[in-house]
Amino acid sequence: MAVLELGNLLLLFLLSFVSAIIDLSLGMGYGFTVTPAMLLMGYSPSEAVPPVLFTSFIGGLFSSFFNHRFKNVDFSVGGRELKIALFTGGLGILGAIVGAIMSLNLPQRITGIYIGVLVIASGLLVIYSKSLVSSFSWPRMFVISAIGSINKGLTGSGFGPVITTGAILSGLSEKASISIQAFAEALVSIVGFSAYIIMRSGLNYSVIFSMSLGVILASPFAAIIMSRLKGNTMRILVGILALLIGAGTLLKYL
Repeated sequence: MAVLELGNLLLLFLLSFVSAIIDLSLGMGYGFTVTPAMLLMGYSPSEAVPPVLFTSFIGGLFSSFFNHRFKNVDFSVGGRELKIALFTGGLGILGAIVGAIMSLNLPQRITGIYIGVLVIASGLLVIYSKSLVSSFSWPRMFVISAIGSINKGLTGSGFGPVITTGAILSGLSEKASISIQAFAEALVSIVGFSAYIIMRSGLNYSVIFSMSLGVILASPFAAIIMSRLKGNTMRILVGILALLIGAGTLLKYL
């Protein structure tokens, strides 16, 4: 294996590790960070997207296990939070398909600007509008899940920020909202990755392994960080990260 390729694999491992700690502890930022970085490193979109999807799946699974273990969320069989995660993930799969179909008829620039504005608005609401938080309701979660999953299908982004901020505003705790988002995105991501398998897209297994290792090692650290953060602190951090991602999305498409 060439020295350059080894260097790229090490860089991808470190990038995935750091990005996963942020994403799995705050509910957003992995794909938004890793995918553009891989493109800058010379990988094509078809080479970059499958590893990001697979490692999002791996990260969601491992973080769900550790979040349950560190009592950030209760994913006990039959529990409400597991039901919400499964509901959000299942709807996310359907919504991503709908969004992908819609993307064939909508200019990507318009949808990108829409997602950027939506994520910025969500971040501002999380930071400044705690009084808007209401009791949890399934219809409200349905709307949030539908919006986030359609965003995912439209441009490949916007799921994490919308689901995390929306769940917080729907009355779920900050830790539960982030944990549910990770679980749900794992389901959506594995379906997306499977599509590449079905299309027999060329997969770089060295890249997938290197990035997966980084995400797996990051999962327990992210769960520990989350367990030690206070709810109000997490709310502010989630809001700030949503603002940064929304602003970055707008800059990309404007």
